[in-house]
This record gives sequence, structure tokens and C-alpha cells, in this order.
Amino acid sequence: MRVLIRLCLALVMSGVYGQAGSAAFPDRPIHIVVPFPPGGPVDVVARIVGPRLGERLGQSVVIDSIAGDDGIKGSDFVAKAPPYGYTLLLASSTHTIHPGTYSKLPFDTEKAFAPVSLLVASQLILVVNPSLPVDSVEELIAYARNHPGKLRYASGGLGGPTQLAFELFKITTGVDITHAPYDGGAAALNAVVGDEAQVMMAPIIAALPMIRDRRLRGIAVSGAHRAPAAPELPTIAETLPGFTAVTWFGVLAPAGTPMAVINRLSSELDHIVHEPDTVKQFAALGGEPVGGSPATFAALIRAEIPKWVRVAREAGIHIE
Repeated sequence: MRVLIRLCLALVMSGVYGQAGSAAFPDRPIHIVVPFPPGGPVDVVARIVGPRLGERLGQSVVIDSIAGDDGIKGSDFVAKAPPYGYTLLLASSTHTIHPGTYSKLPFDTEKAFAPVSLLVASQLILVVNPSLPVDSVEELIAYARNHPGKLRYASGGLGGPTQLAFELFKITTGVDITHAPYDGGAAALNAVVGDEAQVMMAPIIAALPMIRDRRLRGIAVSGAHRAPAAPELPTIAETLPGFTAVTWFGVLAPAGTPMAVINRLSSELDHIVHEPDTVKQFAALGGEPVGGSPATFAALIRAEIPKWVRVAREAGIHIE
């Protein structure tokens, strides 16, 4: 009986402590884990948002790079961190691609994390080598159907967003275009410029300068609406209704983080991404601020995982 009483008291006190901890949040530095090497787009987004979050919360925000295994190592670190809101993950769209491309992950992508806030989204541009006689999505589809297996599409690597986006294009249109993987997006773009490959779904910020100096021809953008950075380009969806393949960046917490903490973080982040200075910095990267509630971010994750699982399966993309 005494053991039972002590157990009940412990549970009551832990509940009280948890509520007090949530009310006092934050009372120490917050760590944002970037699961990719420093200098990449995930790191850049973290360093735009992190200092502003620290100012609004009145605590320092530390950016920690825990790179490895295509972002899985850092994600796993956060999944297993104490769920108090002091260790967060700056996730990208690869987070919802991995369940389809990897045979095994050390965590459940949906269940191990609590969505906090979507931050920014960035479209891809469908580009071609200028020597290819196509100026539209319709013309590219027609050319590929008339020359099956003759075109090569470049990507920044096996299982990455640029490959998955183009495989979605292939599945949607039924065209036969061969994959040519390269070590990173810059090498892939240079391959299209040099006509080693003829077409690519390229990150908008990297492709625009090459389009403007006519080393590449831009055909269309990959989002549901035209991109502010390239408003003259139509969307792929204007030809293929419903087509979207957008890269995004958002904040996740370990599952079990108190909802009061998640809501506080989400509210602050939503404010930050819509501040004029932040919008300008995102625009310079070809990004558009999104923000929104944890539920909005959760809905995106739930929709994206089965989408990319299907694409990876149909394209035969498998990483051990």
C-alpha cells in the first residue's frame, strides 16, 4: 500500500512539474539540429530563423550540425531527445522522401516527431539544355514520346528531391527518360548546361542565374502556383493538373513534447517567417514563407509520405 501511495504521489508531482515546466518554457537554451553539413540550404534556413526565435523567446538558440546518412543521423538524435522543446529538428522535404527510398529507418517518420511549424517552401524549375527544341511542358512530353530513351535527366543524387520530382513527372506523363545521377545539384546543373543530360528538375535559386544568362531554358515551375521569383514561367500543373513537387523546410520536435510548448514555438515561428526581413532573405534563396499551425504541417507530412513512397516504388528507387 505504501508503495502504491508513493507511486501515485510521484505521478501527481511529475504532472505538476510538467505543467510548470511548460508554463516556464523556455528557461534554458534551445538547440536546433541541422541534419546536413553546414552551408547547405537547411543550415541557411536555420541560421535565418534561429536568432530571431531566440530574440522572441528571450533565450539563446544554438544551431547544431549533426550530419550523416543523408540527414537520418541528426533526425534520429532529435527523435530520441527528451521531449521538452529544447531539442528541435530543422527538417526538409527529404524527411518525407526517406520512408520510400530507404528500406529501414531507425525511427517512425510520423510517430517519432511532433510537427511544430512549416517555415518556407521552394519550387523546382523544369529546365532543358537550350539545344533541345522544346519551349513548353507539352513540347517536352511530345519530344520524349517521339524519342523514347534518348533523353537523360540529371539529378543531384540517388533518392534526392530532384530525382523524385522528375520520376513523378515521368510517372504522370508516361515518358521514357533515363536518369543520370550526379554528386550534388551544382554538378547536375552543369551536366545539363554541357549537354551530358538534357533536362532536370532544378532548385530555383541555382537554376535562375543560368536561365537568365541563357545557359539553360526554363520551361515551368513545380508548385501549385507560379513562383514569385520567376512569374513568367507557367506551372507544370497548368499542363498536368494536380502536379506538385516542392521542397520545404520546417521544425519538428520529439514526439511527446507538451502541446503548450509546441503551440508557443509555432506561434513565434509563424510570426518570424512573415517578418519583412525574413521574407526578403527567403526570397533571395528562391523561397516563399509558409508558417501555419502544427496541424497544417502534420497534414503535409501525412500527404507527402505515401506520395513519395509510391513514386519510389514505381521508379524502383531503393537505398540500403
